[in-house]
Amino acid sequence: MTGTERLRAENVVLGYGDAPIVDGLSIEVPDGSFTVIVGANGSGKSTLLRGLARLLRPSQGEVVLDERPLRAYGSKELARLLGLLPQSQAAPESIGVADLVARGRYPHQTLLRQWSPSDAAAVERALERTGTAELADRTFDELSGGQRQRVWVAMALAQETSILLLDEPTTFLDIAHQVDLLDLCSQLQQENGYTMVLVLHDLNLATRYATHLVAMKDGSIVAQGEPSAIITPALVEEVFGLPCTVIPDPETGTPLVIPRRSPHMPPNPLPEQQGESQ
Repeated sequence: MTGTERLRAENVVLGYGDAPIVDGLSIEVPDGSFTVIVGANGSGKSTLLRGLARLLRPSQGEVVLDERPLRAYGSKELARLLGLLPQSQAAPESIGVADLVARGRYPHQTLLRQWSPSDAAAVERALERTGTAELADRTFDELSGGQRQRVWVAMALAQETSILLLDEPTTFLDIAHQVDLLDLCSQLQQENGYTMVLVLHDLNLATRYATHLVAMKDGSIVAQGEPSAIITPALVEEVFGLPCTVIPDPETGTPLVIPRRSPHMPPNPLPEQQGESQ
């Protein structure tokens, strides 16, 4: 721990009730990184993200942002520095897309400062950056799943924070919309210098997009760093219990995890058998 990054956790204990899920964990989120947290179900990855977002307060240790404990920030003050896209959200019935994105400006409103041209400009920029400007006049209810996720990202961008936390943003999306959303997040991070922290289930998508990968098991960090430096068959088997082969992704050169063939699977047909069946 060097204590040089803006967002970090120092020996935190996080959990629900009396049962800690994350116990004595320390982490620094590299500034300007696309950090992805991976691990098996129950490994503590979403719990850690909730701690970094102050949705869950540590019973011991501290989460620190800009050299101040998160607990020292007022709610609106923190929301002007750190944006969050939770795992599940509910939009008010029949709300318009532009109105929903405008809710991202709430942290900037005070009794003395109400809606202003700068707020309208921030909403317009967020819609443009996420490719949802053409949806601005539609209601949220009529959008597809992929469109809805883009609008939620637009709302987070409208906060105009430099740190964004996203908890499983690809859940319930098909593979095409997962790639589309992660392409968007990666592009936004690179073009604007955001620090992004995501929890993802799909290890191959995580290794494709992450500049910094954090692998967790049983509430602890097993390894972290660039995916190409840490993803090995031994690590994948330790973290996920999955025997595998790791090869370079032919599209990106990033690690591609190939599960080993189960001995219970039927054998592949021989080439001549495939030809006979066609």
